[in-house]
This record gives sequence, C-alpha cells and structure tokens, in this order.
Amino acid sequence: MRAIGLSFLMCGMGSIVLTGCVPPEIQDDVGGLTAADFECISLNGFDPEDNEVDINDYAWSMEYFQPDGADRGYVYVGTGNDMIGLIYQGISAMMGMAELGDVLARPPEIRRYRDDIFRLAWERVLDYRDVEDDPDFETIGFRYMKVYRAQSDGVNYLYAATMGREAILWRTATGEPGSWQIVWQSGLVGSVRMLAEHNGLLYVAVANEVPVGEQIGKIFVTDGDQFWPVVEDGFGNPDNLGVMCLASYNDWLYAGTLNKATGYEIWKLAGPEGSDGPVQIVANGGPSSANQAAISRCIFKNRLYIGSMLDPMANIIAGGKASDIIRIDTSDEWQTVVGPDSLSGYDSGFDHWPNTYIWSMAVHDGWFYTATYDQVSAFFNVLENMDRVIEALSRRSRTANVFEQWFNAGADLYKTQDGVHWYPVTLTGFGDVGNYGLRTMKSVGDYLYVGTANPFDGLEVWRGRSR
Repeated sequence: MRAIGLSFLMCGMGSIVLTGCVPPEIQDDVGGLTAADFECISLNGFDPEDNEVDINDYAWSMEYFQPDGADRGYVYVGTGNDMIGLIYQGISAMMGMAELGDVLARPPEIRRYRDDIFRLAWERVLDYRDVEDDPDFETIGFRYMKVYRAQSDGVNYLYAATMGREAILWRTATGEPGSWQIVWQSGLVGSVRMLAEHNGLLYVAVANEVPVGEQIGKIFVTDGDQFWPVVEDGFGNPDNLGVMCLASYNDWLYAGTLNKATGYEIWKLAGPEGSDGPVQIVANGGPSSANQAAISRCIFKNRLYIGSMLDPMANIIAGGKASDIIRIDTSDEWQTVVGPDSLSGYDSGFDHWPNTYIWSMAVHDGWFYTATYDQVSAFFNVLENMDRVIEALSRRSRTANVFEQWFNAGADLYKTQDGVHWYPVTLTGFGDVGNYGLRTMKSVGDYLYVGTANPFDGLEVWRGRSR
C-alpha cells in the first residue's frame, strides 16, 4: 500500500501515523452506473431559508412509497439535523462544560420528491416544528423509513422512526401532510435504528448510542396494531449496547449489534419454526474486534452482506483501522469481502483508512452498490476549528483544503456484479468533499437515489440512471 504519511500527537497515546492511500483508478467501461450518470436533484438542505435555521445535515432515511389506490408514489427523505453541533455539544459535556444529556436539537422533517412539479421540488410532509415546542426540541432526526402492509388491517403504511430523547415510530397511509400519526413510543432514549419485515411482521431494532439512559440492544415486533418485545437483553450480552441492523434472510431474521468491547455480533432468530433462535452467527466483529457495529446490510445473489462501523476515535486508536464488509451464505458460513485477507483484495475501508463506516447498500439493475462515510472532511474541520471545539461553540464551517485533497476526501461509492470484484463510482462525494457520507440509497425504477450527509452545506439528494 503506497501512502502519504501524516503524524498526529494524540493525548496520552504517543504518535500515530495515519496513511492516505493512492486512490484506485475509476473505470467507466465496466458496466453499471458511473459518476457521470448521477445528477443532483435537491438544493443543499432542501431550501436555503429552512436549512439556515434547522440545519438539515443528513438525508438520514429514504423510502419509496405508493399508497393504496394511488396512481403513483414518491421518494421520501427524513432528515438528521445539526450533526456537527450535536458532536460539539458532546465534546462540551465530556469536558465538563455542559451537563451530559443536554441537547440543543434542531427539528427534523420529512420531504418527498415532487419532480412532477419541477426537478428540485421537495414537498414538506411532516415537520417536528409542528410537534415539539421551540426552542425545547428533543428529536434530532428520522433515522429509518420502511413500507409495511400491516398484518392487522391489510393497509399499506409508510413508517418513519426517530432518534432523540425518546425513540418514536410514526406512520401514514397516504404520505400526505397532516396524515402522520405516532403509533409507538418506546420510552427509551436513542433511536429506532432499523425496521425489517419478516414473516408478515415488522421488527424494530432499538439502539442508544449516547451514554444517557439504558444502553442494551432491544428488538420489538408489531403486526401493525400491537407491539411486543422479542429481545430485551442484548442477546444475553451486556456489551451489546444496541441492535443496529436487521435483515430477513434464508427464512430467519438476522440482527447485528453495537459492541464496543469485543466487536459486533450477528445473531439469527425467528426462524422457520417461528420460535427458533436466537443463534449466534458472527462474534468479535468478524474480521476484526475493532468493528464496533454492524450497521448496513443487503441481500445480493442469495448472500447476506454486512457492513461495519468504527467511531472516529476508535479508528485513530486502532492506527487507522477502517470498516469491513462480510457476507454470509445460507449455511451461515461467512467470508470477508472487504477487510483483512479479503476475497476482493481490498483491505479495510477499500484501502482508505478514513472510511470508518460502510454506511449504505443497495442493489440496482443487477449491480450491488455500497457507500462509505469518509471522515477526512470532518477531521480537518475539527483541526481547523479547534478553538471552537474546545469552547463547544462551533456548528458549521466548510473546509476544503489541500489536506482534504491529499487524503481523497468525500464519501466513496463502489459497485460490483459478483461481490468480489469492486469498482469505484466516486471517491469524492460526487465531487463535493462536504458530502462526507452517502447515507442512504434506494433503487426506484430506472433510478438509484442517493442521499448524502453534508454537515457543512446541508444534505443533497442525487439520482443515477444508465445512459
């Protein structure tokens, strides 16, 4: 691995050398989507006036929904708000400059894409300004959305799950403004991290990633009417602080955890006999115990792919260890696809140490796409604003400098047709280093929609179609 070296003196840890890799060559003649096939279909943060006040940083959730009886459907996006501000608030709390748990949240919203009006039109359908009182907002984002036809009444609903002082589940049968209702209040701090349909029921993964309130992985399930617990004890391991992903695969429900002590775990439950499981499939973070969480999943060619996450400090402490991808077959044998001794030949993070999350996955037109969070932009933003970090006052300041270019800043998008041979689509967040993550993806008809995480200028939504 050829690299540019950069040393930083970390408090109490000595000198750690982080390496920025020579980026792979982008090949546009192998098939699938190329960067040139994508167009941006939103303004930053949806609209400047709203973004200036509410700071729509992340396209945190995305789903396509066509209500019963409707002639057409729309792509819906839920926001995550003021993420840099929340990070700095956390730093302030750790430094004793604020109470742990104090959050100055900005209200999230859900919008839907109205290209039937014009190309950049995003209609607001739910706004937390109408739910909570200004300035005492307690909800910071809509973290996941899922379409589910309820077993209880046969109606097709769009569900939207929140993160905040309480994880809450909303739904709508029409998608229209004014039609959204709260259907479940967890009573738990944190977020509904993921929703998955399995054997006609909707499963709800709960995780609390902040050190306030209870931290233990939980799974609930609903038929659209009643909710009941399935897992309440982190699969018997108190270090499983949350359930981060769910997938219905091979007649079982698979669940990935957050475990900062020994690395993520993968379990399967609710098997073909109904009461089967839970059974552990992967332990110790798979390829590396540094893999703290299993956060993304996708079924491709009858294998279940799982992407990992490390928080930025864990990435640095581990000497630049990035995220990995594994795949599980129907016999529950697993292989490393991206990571140490991988099938693809790519080391962790696709040979790029700042890729600390494999953040989203999707299958589109026969190709499997996966995208990253690249912390270079955020890292240098922190360095350049260290005075404001210390004071915990900084919120947003775009950084695009020579260091970012050296380190190939901006989120990466890769594609494969076989799960082994991977090709980069973009290595620079579609040419905007502020897009440090490609947070959500959804295949809808001819288009692959991609929602970005951009805490510097506001989220963007892109879509790609083969020419």
